[in-house]
Formats: sequence, C-alpha cells, structure tokens
Amino acid sequence: MLDCRLMRASVLLSAGLLISGVLLGLIAFSGLLAVAFSQLALMMVLSAALLLGCIFLLALTPGVARRLEECRH
Repeated sequence: MLDCRLMRASVLLSAGLLISGVLLGLIAFSGLLAVAFSQLALMMVLSAALLLGCIFLLALTPGVARRLEECRH
C-alpha cells in the first residue's frame, strides 16, 4: 500500500509536475506552438494537484496513517 518511500516519491513527482508545468507555461508565451504547450502545461499543473490531493486523501485513511507515523522526517 502506501509507505514512506511511495509517499516521498509521489510528493516529489507532484512538485516536479508543477514546476515543469509552470516552466512550460512560461515557454508557451514565446509564441512557438503556444496552444499545444499551454494545454500541456495546464494538464501538468492539474495532474500535479490531482496527484497531491489523492495522496493526501489516501494518507488520511486509518491504516495508512498508522504506517506513516513510523516515517522518519
């Protein structure tokens, strides 16, 4: 299920998607393939938020919450 490594990896993936989406959105303003890049940037930012929200909700479940208490921060 969800353990410390998977939680850490999903948070890092979410942060990477968010940063990549924002940077790609800034590149989209340059004009070259602006529509495609802006749509891809939007999808990356939204998927980052969705992934982080799902992991947060999963971490709230009682069995997973007990397992995550053993994580070293």
